[in-house]
Parts: sequence; structure tokens; C-alpha cells
Amino acid sequence: MMIEKMNDEVLGGVAGGMSKDLQIAYLVLRGDFGNGAERRRRLEAAGYDYDTVQNLVNGLAFGYDKVARDVINGKYGNGETRRKALRAAGCDPNLVQDIVDAMLVKE
Repeated sequence: MMIEKMNDEVLGGVAGGMSKDLQIAYLVLRGDFGNGAERRRRLEAAGYDYDTVQNLVNGLAFGYDKVARDVINGKYGNGETRRKALRAAGCDPNLVQDIVDAMLVKE
């Protein structure tokens, strides 16, 4: 699957694009970078910040990509209202915001 194809499928036209870190996070989920220490080594060798990418991977694994699209579409409101609504839905608002930010950044 090509990254451009994932961009269209994943975001469904909601945002202008996704950050390179988010693109790589989807590839990590697909298994392209291995697991554990191998994943860290391969990501860092490719020039990526492991912690940033792994944080996005964790959010995607929790299904926060759908929640992030809903945030972009205004379903959860803004500011503290959004944070409270996300917590009430059982989500980590900081992790959701990281994915939102990554979805809205076009590199």
C-alpha cells in the first residue's frame, strides 16, 4: 500500500495531508520496521524520532485515528470542553491531539 493511498483512505479528505511521522506510524503498524529494539534501530537509522513515531503508533493502536477525525470534524468541541469529552469517552486527550496535529500537518 502506498503512503499516498493510505493518506486518502485514512483521512477521507478531512485534512490536507498527514505528517511524515504519521505516515511512518502507519508503516510501523503494517510491520515494515519490525518490533522492539529492531524497530527503534531501524527508525533511528532512517532518521525518525523513535519516541514521536511510537507515540503515534500507540494512539493508532488504540483506535484514536477515528477519534482524531471526529475531533477535526468538531464532534468533541474545543479546548477544555474537548479534553473533558475525550476523557469521558475513555481517550487520552494528549494522544488524540498528537494524532490530530499529525493529520493536519502537510510536509
